Amino acid sequence: MGCYLSMAGISNTIIEKANHPRPHVGESMVTSSTRIFEEISFLKTMEETGFVKKYGATWHAPANRGKFSIEFAEFPQPGIHQDYTYHVDRGKFDHQLLKHAEDMGSIVVQGVVVKRVLFEDGRAVGVRAGFGNQEVDMRAKVIVDASGRGTLLGRQMRVIEKDPLFNQYAVHAWFKGLDKGDDHTRDHIHIYFLTVERGWVWQIPITEEITSVGVVVDKSVFSEFHSDIETYFNAQLQTNANLAHTMRHAERINEFKSEGDYSYSLTNFVGDGYLMIGDAARFVDPIFSSGVSIALYSAKYASERIVRAFEMNDFSAAVFKPYEDRLRQGAGIWYEFIRLYYKLLPLFTRFIANPEYRLQVLQLLQGEVFDRSEVPVLDTMRKYIETVENASSHLFKPQLADIPLD
Repeated sequence: MGCYLSMAGISNTIIEKANHPRPHVGESMVTSSTRIFEEISFLKTMEETGFVKKYGATWHAPANRGKFSIEFAEFPQPGIHQDYTYHVDRGKFDHQLLKHAEDMGSIVVQGVVVKRVLFEDGRAVGVRAGFGNQEVDMRAKVIVDASGRGTLLGRQMRVIEKDPLFNQYAVHAWFKGLDKGDDHTRDHIHIYFLTVERGWVWQIPITEEITSVGVVVDKSVFSEFHSDIETYFNAQLQTNANLAHTMRHAERINEFKSEGDYSYSLTNFVGDGYLMIGDAARFVDPIFSSGVSIALYSAKYASERIVRAFEMNDFSAAVFKPYEDRLRQGAGIWYEFIRLYYKLLPLFTRFIANPEYRLQVLQLLQGEVFDRSEVPVLDTMRKYIETVENASSHLFKPQLADIPLD
């Protein structure tokens, strides 16, 4: 957001609670993200840093050592001039992006906590920030809440809506010594299906030696496991044959971390004088690495409305509303895709293996989600599930999850 605003000649201040670099989960990206990096002249930094290049993704069935893969090169994307994206150390990546925003003109203040957004007559006019033992009020024409899953403004205004379906919980850490094989999928993101409800594991290479591994399950599954986190984590690893093989000699190199509140939305993303972007507005289950992409595109689309607001000298909710509509549509497509995926896991394998639908599924997996008309495969998936539900007997019927389609 800072980069886009500075490029438009709009002065902006980034107030950052943390002192960077700092650790953060969410290390794997989709290819559409590189379009944003190129627009803000950050792609060169990504290349020079030497982040692990991500050329595709591989999924592993729980049993029989089965797996299937996709390569991003199969679906070239407009405005993207490379067939890979990146796996990143988020501490390093976020720090570099913050420095880049500063180099482009943003004023950056680190280690300062914003206590609340200030309103006058229903319009956001500034923030109250804590500088050491003092609280200082800072005024601005527009306030952008980019506070992530802390959702500062959402909590202040009490407009957070918990997802009625998904309540995922993740436990993750970094490891060395994984047996990743020596084929072309070595640097893919690997997703392992588990036998528990909505259970899966991510495997994301951070460097040549270090790999991020996270177990994600419905929170009810985690709550029923009465043991320490390490025992729980290791028990889940054993439920997928490929994963157990990959991790058999792995050595954990940092402490386990946990993440909850995995899916939510806010009743509104904009108002008079303010916008919410990234996880501060919407967070969907991260099974397809959508988080960073949604955050980047929310910054792009929100900045376009802010530029328009300055041109009109009108900072009302009505001017910002087209951004909210566009972000809801894109995040909604991700959400629909994830819902159908969890509803019937074999459906995903079936459609990605079908030449008629493979490119559309690839388009979704690469983050091209802001035009619903371009992904009719979702309608086809939905109809297929309805056929399975309505059949008196179907091979996949026992595998349908208890998830409503609407």
